[in-house]
Amino acid sequence: MTPPRCAVVWSPAWPLTAAVLSGRAGRGPQFDPHAPLAVLHAQRVVCCSPAAERDGVRAGQRKRQAQGACPHLVLVPHDPDRDARCFEPVVRSVGSLVPLLDVESPGCLLMATRGPSRYVGGDDALAQRLSQLAVHGLADAAVAGGGFGIGIADGRLAATLAARLAVQRGRPVVVPTERTTEFLAPHPVSVLAATAGCDPQLVDLLERLGLASLGDVAALSPVHLFDRFGALGERLHRLVTGADDTPPSAAAPPDDLSVEQIFDDPVPQLDMLVFAAKALADRLDGHLIDHGQVCTRVIVESESDHGDVSRRVWYRSEGLRAAALVDRVRWQLDGWINGDDPPSAGIVLLRITPTDVRHDSGTQMGFWGERSQADDAAVKTITRLIGLLGPRSVDVASWRGGRDPHQVYELVPVAELGADGRLAVERPTDVPPWPGGLPAPSPSVVHAQPIAVSVLDQHDRVVSVSGRGVASAAPCTLMLGDRRCPVVSWAGPWPVDERWWDTRARRAARFQLLVRDVDETRAYLAEVAAGRWWITAEYQ
Repeated sequence: MTPPRCAVVWSPAWPLTAAVLSGRAGRGPQFDPHAPLAVLHAQRVVCCSPAAERDGVRAGQRKRQAQGACPHLVLVPHDPDRDARCFEPVVRSVGSLVPLLDVESPGCLLMATRGPSRYVGGDDALAQRLSQLAVHGLADAAVAGGGFGIGIADGRLAATLAARLAVQRGRPVVVPTERTTEFLAPHPVSVLAATAGCDPQLVDLLERLGLASLGDVAALSPVHLFDRFGALGERLHRLVTGADDTPPSAAAPPDDLSVEQIFDDPVPQLDMLVFAAKALADRLDGHLIDHGQVCTRVIVESESDHGDVSRRVWYRSEGLRAAALVDRVRWQLDGWINGDDPPSAGIVLLRITPTDVRHDSGTQMGFWGERSQADDAAVKTITRLIGLLGPRSVDVASWRGGRDPHQVYELVPVAELGADGRLAVERPTDVPPWPGGLPAPSPSVVHAQPIAVSVLDQHDRVVSVSGRGVASAAPCTLMLGDRRCPVVSWAGPWPVDERWWDTRARRAARFQLLVRDVDETRAYLAEVAAGRWWITAEYQ
């Protein structure tokens, strides 16, 4: 199949642009686009402004590294709803030229170029026109993320990479049809995870096999890739050779899978509409699961009582399950109802129509299984709990690093895994010990709220720690409420001195205490700060 000719409009730091626009509209704090800004999510920098980049801040850095490179860095809160709401005017502006767009995520949209390119006079003219429309959607406001990149090429992957290159060059990039494979070849395989939705573990495996670039993978036989990776290997070969056959939506959707809700009374509230969308998404997802299918692209339509219409195409290469689909409906409706051009009446129709449905091929198994019947039973149980108690009822631990026990892992709702690229990160085996972190073994129980205690010496005086990290006396007794627990053994103190450069500075000292409580021996992680003692974690 011949790869479709595609155009991608991409903003490298859309969350920053959205934050600036939201502040100017009076919907949040105001940010100066020329100041050093950075969006932080899970203690890592998602994107940063050009001023922050000049000071050494880079995407992927941890919070402490970014603030160390730029002490006056301004942190922008992570808000996907804000990003999607502010991107709606850009989508509407580009949609005046191309009515049917694929909105992969806030800040990135894709379209087929066959008709529009002929209309405006070629790919080069189309790229310039798309750049003008995208900026017009921002009402000519100064942006913090470096503007838009416009890329036109054969296939979704090549067009996306061309848009990223356009941001670096400061002008649109158009890749001729006969040079698609040549254009893709020098790119590292890591771009497959960021632009094509490939599993990061697959990218890591390719790198360990010595396949550092897309050209290296393209040189392999498709038969060998299929033998090793199954259907995934076949798709991988199409991607790296420029034969990406995932077209933008341009055909009329099938009617048999469409689900809709008609409201007898117009609904003006967003919450009620999202609740109705959840029911539609659950019904659609249940049908697809029963038939072993997954939807990767949908059209979401809503219509007001006065005939106002909002119509968007949403795409996600890994598939849109119910939770991810509800998020996108909420983004679209929020951007429409609370945007600059809201509907003039309440909503009377909400429709979700799949346009790209494929078989759910599952995941490629390892050589030695790596999945058991107990794993399948756990997945079914978790799915049932989420259905009964809601999407945020089941959490899983995700590693993010840190020196405090409560910072090392964060709880991520299972229902949100995969949505917007969110993953549960396992603790890397090759990561060196965190500077100032606890030595092994790690505590087994970490208290969300520390327990207030007292640690006394042999004269029943509270043990203190000096500014040089020296204890005033050996801990002898731990007061747990009214109980006196003798300290059998102890280790420490380990000083903690954080954020000395701002008002959130924190100084403390940690101890490991082995105490006898009634008829058993317990091990605690205790911390003293500002003359007060707390138990923050326990060992088993």
